[in-house]
Amino acid sequence: MKTPFGGEGLVLSRFWFVVCERGCWNSDTTMGSSPSKPQLKDISVKRGDAIAFTWTANCAVNGTWKKDGQVLTNSAASSTSKRDDQAPEGGGRISIRHEDYKQFHLTIRDATEQDEGTYTLELSNWLGAASGSANVKLLEYDSDWRNLDWGDTENMKRKLGRFTLSNAQIGHLRFLLHGPVGYGKSSIINSFNSVFQRRVTDKALTAARSETSHTIVYKTYPIKDNQGRVLPFVFNDSMGLENEEEGKGGALTADIISALKGHVKDGYKFNKGSPLCEGDLGYNGNPNLSDKVHCLVSVIHADRISGLVEANSNIMKKMRDVRRAASDMGIPQVVIMTHVDECCPLVAKDLKHIYSSKKMKQAMQHCSNKLGVPMKCIFPVKNYHEEKEVDKKTDCLILDALQKIVHFANDYVEDK
Repeated sequence: MKTPFGGEGLVLSRFWFVVCERGCWNSDTTMGSSPSKPQLKDISVKRGDAIAFTWTANCAVNGTWKKDGQVLTNSAASSTSKRDDQAPEGGGRISIRHEDYKQFHLTIRDATEQDEGTYTLELSNWLGAASGSANVKLLEYDSDWRNLDWGDTENMKRKLGRFTLSNAQIGHLRFLLHGPVGYGKSSIINSFNSVFQRRVTDKALTAARSETSHTIVYKTYPIKDNQGRVLPFVFNDSMGLENEEEGKGGALTADIISALKGHVKDGYKFNKGSPLCEGDLGYNGNPNLSDKVHCLVSVIHADRISGLVEANSNIMKKMRDVRRAASDMGIPQVVIMTHVDECCPLVAKDLKHIYSSKKMKQAMQHCSNKLGVPMKCIFPVKNYHEEKEVDKKTDCLILDALQKIVHFANDYVEDK
């Protein structure tokens, strides 16, 4: 006789007891129940941690676990339909437990890259079948894909403090920050100052997340060390970009390009409706090399790059237009990716995971593809925004980015 599970040779009274006990089929419900679709959730796991799926079926069913279409079994067992709590023998990594035809457990210990993929639980009984799937991703690579000496912060600070410009005609290198509203441009300036002053500073005013720019004045910010000495580079903060048509919100592309050329005087108040023109108050008609920008620094939120590309086409167009103008002038360009702790939970726990994190690398690659900036010119950092004290790991990322920006800009002015 065929059992309701589709097999043969099972004593019917035994099955009747099981399903009646579990409430799936009783004397009042002669039709029984078909299985509902398993609702498995995607898992992102750290290398070496365990992967665990559990599902409780709505009725008595047979179940099979698969990975990428291939049936999974216990590491040292031949069946996927065990009804007890028996663990795999021989120290196997895969453990499959099916309890009373209703609870289905899959555990994989010591996750590695080979465990990434799509996992499916297939359920069936005599009334029907259902299946549900979820993806497993590892959060990190086997090793760092970019090298960084985490113990070199003092040496980097010392070198930058003593940096000698390659062109004696200028007194400093000038870096222009630009990017969408609320992505951390002003916080970057405060973070650079915090590193060198060995305390958290707030010289460039910042605001909580906003849809409109907090920065309305073009201002130059020098960087000073804890002795009050001015370092040989300055940052200019600009009004943030907004997702509006040109002239209806946020910084105008023409004003950012004018700043690149040195035409915007310090203290100029941005006008959303009209670009700065020759003869206007705040227009520098005869800029020298020191007035011009020596490196364009685009600021991108690490956890919002996908949303920025999909929903903010106006912003992306403005950023690409500014980059194109900078390229025409030969000005080097970099991207600083902020809020890295929001992008990846591994990085949130420990910044040292930043260059082994898959999510971080994917975010950087996505940014590179959409903005056209090479990966080598993208630098992830964590700004100081809620901390009371400076931190060596945070300092190290900030200094590494600044060191590269300084060298790119110095190469640019060398032959000017």
